[in-house]
Amino acid sequence: MAILIVAALVVIVVTIYSRLTTEQNAEPQQSEISLPAGARVSSASIGEKGQMLLLIEQDNRQQIWQFDRSGRLQRQIEIRTSTP
Repeated sequence: MAILIVAALVVIVVTIYSRLTTEQNAEPQQSEISLPAGARVSSASIGEKGQMLLLIEQDNRQQIWQFDRSGRLQRQIEIRTSTP
């Protein structure tokens, strides 16, 4: 029984140590986002979990781009203004 308790404590200590050391050594990530010609970013926000939302304006439409924390495009929503 004592061996199981010691083994559990070792696993917990090793887990905590590995999580603490990986975050300290993590370097900031840099991503590049290419916009369509004539487009501009009118708004940007970052969520609690590191997701990023961009509001892109171009001619007669707007787009919302959602990126995950690693910089990959997750969702793209297009909003167009129609003329009657």
